[in-house]
Amino acid sequence: MAKRSASRAKPAAKGAAIRVRMYRVGFGDFFLLTVPGKAGPQHILIDCGVHAGNIKSMPDCVADLAEATGGKLALVIVTHYHADHLSGFATQSDAFAKFEVDMVWITNRLDPGDDASSRFKTQLHGLAIALRMQLLLRLQAGEDPIARQALAKVDNALGVGLGVSGSANDKALEVVTRGFKNKPQVRYYEAGQAPELPAALQGALDAEVLGPAPKRVADQFATSDNKLAQYLAAAEADGLPDTTAFAPFDGDWLVDASAYADDAFRPWNAGDMEKALHDLQPDTLAAAADVIDGTLNNQSLVVLFTCRNKKLLFVGDAQWGNWAYWLYGKPVKGKDPGITSRAKEILGSIDFYKVGHHGSTNATPIPAVGAMADACSAMCSTESGCYGSVEKKTEVPRVALIEALEQQTRNRLVRSDWIAVDGKAPANKQARNQLRALPAHFTQGEVYIDYVLPV
Repeated sequence: MAKRSASRAKPAAKGAAIRVRMYRVGFGDFFLLTVPGKAGPQHILIDCGVHAGNIKSMPDCVADLAEATGGKLALVIVTHYHADHLSGFATQSDAFAKFEVDMVWITNRLDPGDDASSRFKTQLHGLAIALRMQLLLRLQAGEDPIARQALAKVDNALGVGLGVSGSANDKALEVVTRGFKNKPQVRYYEAGQAPELPAALQGALDAEVLGPAPKRVADQFATSDNKLAQYLAAAEADGLPDTTAFAPFDGDWLVDASAYADDAFRPWNAGDMEKALHDLQPDTLAAAADVIDGTLNNQSLVVLFTCRNKKLLFVGDAQWGNWAYWLYGKPVKGKDPGITSRAKEILGSIDFYKVGHHGSTNATPIPAVGAMADACSAMCSTESGCYGSVEKKTEVPRVALIEALEQQTRNRLVRSDWIAVDGKAPANKQARNQLRALPAHFTQGEVYIDYVLPV
């Protein structure tokens, strides 16, 4: 892992509070971190988006943001290029045009001044458009849950389906770089770089960038499955693969099921047998959607804040490749070799964790959960039923992960869908079946949950 590099802070005044506000928008991230500064409370906005599971609360949430901050943000952080983290900037561009922002941090994979990053973004975008066309054709033939979820992932990468002309993701980037009331300083970062803090935050907190992995080694940490990384490279070079079903026999050898005796397929019937064989075949379109989704997630800007000796970890949607860089300092496959002493130090001292990727099982590694301080509290912005399958144990949020985090934090994990938003969405009673009230230091507003770190 790269040598630690961070901006340094002086102790803040006593009696000041640190607050994390998680807005309920559906399946998306929208967090406001408020810290004590030299001139009073200073505000850091970390992502603002929703895509799947949109409960239509974004206008109310942005209005609350404006009221809570007085329309002034010291720092805006854009973790990665997904609509569920970006779209609010686009759909609420008129509201954000009234905000004054000192500085913007963005993952350096979106740096328009870097030719390699711009070229890769263009290539990924082209692949996503071609994939979307094939998925739409597939869905025209009949409803297909796998294709439907794959399409949602592709649309999230393209930033479509949100009532914004063109790509909501691209419009959002335009807003955060040129669409505020003033023109903020914009910085692009990766792991190991010392982030520059705006003047309002200097002396108030430290910030360390843990991810994404530096470009010079990024290929080694691209994904948890090398085959998927190879697939993306091949698709980039040769276009999408043939998505027709695998045919093991020449047409001359094919016969209809009626050619067999009625009991030939026992204990199944012919239709069940055909479906079972079809389900065993690889789904190349779904695999491609997963690659696009995981590639963008692994570009997430991961930031560790330290304020008044409290540590807060925001990981965006970082998946295994992003985590592996700073947990191990090397690619890891197979048996866990044990995380580095530095990673243990970080995780063992955090006071707050923003749960990665809405509670997906591929975004908070088991070794990371086990290394977290038991005094840690956590927030997970999520909406059930948008992705994955309970039967296949791939649902988001993943029940087993949420339970493990609840145990590790001693029931100080709170989900955004615990609260109802009047006229928009009810509370998820199933998600909150173990706790009837919010834990200590958590409070509820009309469209958000607050956590005030005890100091």
